[in-house]
Amino acid sequence: MANLEFIKEIAPDAQRVYKKYDILASLIIAQACLESAWGTSGLAQKGKNLFGIKGTYNGQYVLMWTTEYDRKGNATRVQAKFRKYPSWYASLQDLAKLYMNGTSWDPDHYKAIVGEKDYKKATAALVKAGYATDPAYATKLNGLIETYNLTQYDSVDGIPDDPDQPDTPIPEPEFPSKEYDGKDITLNQSLPSDVDFPQLHVSTKDGKSVVEITGVSVDLTDDTTGKKSFTFTITKTQENGTEFDLLVNDNILYLDEKKFNHQKYYITDVEVRQENNILTKTVTAAHIFSVLLINNYVNDTVTKKLKLREALDIALKDTDFKYILEAPESEFPSADQENFGDKNSTELMDEIIEDYGLEIDVDNYKIHVYKKMGNRIDFTLDSRYNMPGITIKTSSQNSTTRAWGYGALKEGSNSTDKNPKYEFEPILYVHPDEDKFLIEGKPRWAEPIKDETIKKSSRMVSALKKHVNPYPEMTIEADFKKIYEPKLLEIEQDFWKGDTIHVLADTADGITFEDDVRLISIQYNPLDPYSSPQLTFANFRKDIHDINVDQAKRLRNQKRYIDQLFKTLR
Repeated sequence: MANLEFIKEIAPDAQRVYKKYDILASLIIAQACLESAWGTSGLAQKGKNLFGIKGTYNGQYVLMWTTEYDRKGNATRVQAKFRKYPSWYASLQDLAKLYMNGTSWDPDHYKAIVGEKDYKKATAALVKAGYATDPAYATKLNGLIETYNLTQYDSVDGIPDDPDQPDTPIPEPEFPSKEYDGKDITLNQSLPSDVDFPQLHVSTKDGKSVVEITGVSVDLTDDTTGKKSFTFTITKTQENGTEFDLLVNDNILYLDEKKFNHQKYYITDVEVRQENNILTKTVTAAHIFSVLLINNYVNDTVTKKLKLREALDIALKDTDFKYILEAPESEFPSADQENFGDKNSTELMDEIIEDYGLEIDVDNYKIHVYKKMGNRIDFTLDSRYNMPGITIKTSSQNSTTRAWGYGALKEGSNSTDKNPKYEFEPILYVHPDEDKFLIEGKPRWAEPIKDETIKKSSRMVSALKKHVNPYPEMTIEADFKKIYEPKLLEIEQDFWKGDTIHVLADTADGITFEDDVRLISIQYNPLDPYSSPQLTFANFRKDIHDINVDQAKRLRNQKRYIDQLFKTLR
């Protein structure tokens, strides 16, 4: 853009700023020309940002590389947020507001500039206030003002008294739908199409070499967040040299899981051990859902109430993943989002799981979204025949009864101020059952929530309700031994993650634990259907009084349950 053309383009807006804020148009025009390279800088082109102001503007920003210095003067190149404006006028006006309002530590910091009619005094005042570190900054501005006769714009004659024209609204970024359209991503064509029994294959990144791996025991962890990973150890022999050598970082593993075949994993960690001329490798692999999403960054942000589909479209932008809603969208409440985005896709999916209360199961590039996966299954884990071990942990260390919540600061206020001002007054949330969990008559305080993305008190209350929980935490882990008993097969159903089953653990002295619990994580070997998996059931918290009552009920029902169980097996 030619210099004169740029001046003519921003001059009317600079005059509007002069009339409204009493700051010389010539000064602002000269600063814009100098700091934005006549509107050609990357920041000016991408964000209409003429003065390099960092932060966000109405939630909008652009990421730009900049040089930061530590206390020792060491330079580091980092990406920082810079305000993204809808127009040149918005950028000019933002600078004028800085001069009017000063800094958080000194509201009068730029007071000498406001109302000054001599451009040389105004530029000198800027340097004196420390606006720029360049000692020749004022000289450069004066030169621009004189060379291009910018004082001709220091007049409000002909500038209408009408209210400011509304800024051009910031267009919402477009997020293409990521809902499953029936088209699947093609996997490696060398994989066997008919799978009669579970298999494991290793492939190079380009897919040109695919080899089956045999004779290993896989330890796979699968849960309701969709994040799957597994490990195995392999010893090198004369027969498996090819696959052994292919087991290196970033190569691909295809595993037939219990529910989905040919699941694509990337090798993330390899440990090689040599002992007495024997080589072994311990390999860890993560599902593509974890690997690909964590490497995908969503720069755009959105601030509004989002439906689940909208949130998923944002989180999965620029990826090959598609989602399938396994429940009507109406069952998932919309959520107020502040600057949703500006994270990698894994972090955004974690937020979605939390904010919308959902669970997911992943089949390669297809994400199955549930309000709550699984069913109530007619199956019993019993310590007397199919549950060799069970661990029950209860802890009250994380129990809390109240907490403060601090939301977004008002413009111009700073958290370091003696009395910072917020968009809404800080909220103290007290759990309704606090009186049952006091310690020596005193409450249990949780760490305060300090979240500047929260601008509504209702959102803070919702966050505090999730944050404060006085109930003791109970975690149950159980071992499962598959028993193929014909009579049991007739009456018991198979179960999987998300399902609710019955657990009974007892000893000669009575019942240790009995309840209906929900399976949220399973650790198993998918290559061996006869292996004994480790099961983790939903963490849940109950009132201590309720736990004692439940135990008493179980003891009374022990004889009835045992009699009924063994009557069935006869």
